[in-house]
Amino acid sequence: MLRLLSGFSIASTKIVATFFMVIVLMLLGIVFFPRQLNQINDVANWIANLDFVRNPDIPQTAVAVFRNFVNETTIFGILMTLIARAFVEFIFWICAMLWRVANPREDEDGFTRRSFDPSEDVPPTYSRN
Repeated sequence: MLRLLSGFSIASTKIVATFFMVIVLMLLGIVFFPRQLNQINDVANWIANLDFVRNPDIPQTAVAVFRNFVNETTIFGILMTLIARAFVEFIFWICAMLWRVANPREDEDGFTRRSFDPSEDVPPTYSRN
């Protein structure tokens, strides 16, 4: 149960971190990288203007609703969120690696392990061979 709770807390932390990372990346993009930010916006406009996005094979009333929700702004937000999530995952991965370097696991006899052994994480229902 504690593992489930810790998994939820890590996922919630990453969602909150992604939210703030999108804002930070957009501010940094406006200040330092306006051309690259415009290129991301151009990609979003290109995706929004594709024929199957502009004219989806759905009823005409649904097309109006679809065009209201699926536009270049929505696509730009999704692209920025994906980029921010990649940054957040990379930061969490680096922090986990640094934590493991600073706090190595110890074996039963008191010696620290020099390499990772993937067979130790195998549940008892599976073969260790």
